[in-house]
Amino acid sequence: MKITATLFKSTALAAIAFVSIQSSSLTREPKTKVQAKEEYVCLPCGNDCDNTVYTEPGTCPSCNMPLVKKSTANIKNIQPADICKYIASHPGVLLLDVRTKEEYEGKAKPDYGTLNNAINIPLQELSARLSSISSLKNNEIIVYCSHSHRSPQATYLLMQNGFTNVMNMAGGMSVMKDNSCTTAPK
Repeated sequence: MKITATLFKSTALAAIAFVSIQSSSLTREPKTKVQAKEEYVCLPCGNDCDNTVYTEPGTCPSCNMPLVKKSTANIKNIQPADICKYIASHPGVLLLDVRTKEEYEGKAKPDYGTLNNAINIPLQELSARLSSISSLKNNEIIVYCSHSHRSPQATYLLMQNGFTNVMNMAGGMSVMKDNSCTTAPK
């Protein structure tokens, strides 16, 4: 009988301990979530390396551009085949040519022409001239260059400086086929 009473007490104590452990695990603070590692991509340069993802900041080994947080490099593109139709249906869109003045004016070779009514702010000057276009932060802007290497950089720069509706023309003027909205090459 003494063994049964001792066994009963042990079983009761074990049950109390189990319930106590279970209830304390219910009141425990939740474990903190493990933060996902930040991903980095090349500052958009228009090359295939724009799609390579890195786990830490640095420099792109392909184009030597700085690596930026992937979450900040969400550039919208418009295809050259769609640009003239798009401009016709969005008459207020600002066309920003970031090529050199010589390219914009058709003085450089090869001459790819220019989108009608575009303004020219060369990529090399864009950062310094942002204040001159700051009133356009909420306007629709299409950025382009000759081969879509400079325009993604300019698009990224504008986005990082509060411009809210910016698109890059993929491929640039070198692949334009529809000349209905361009000043044709000389």
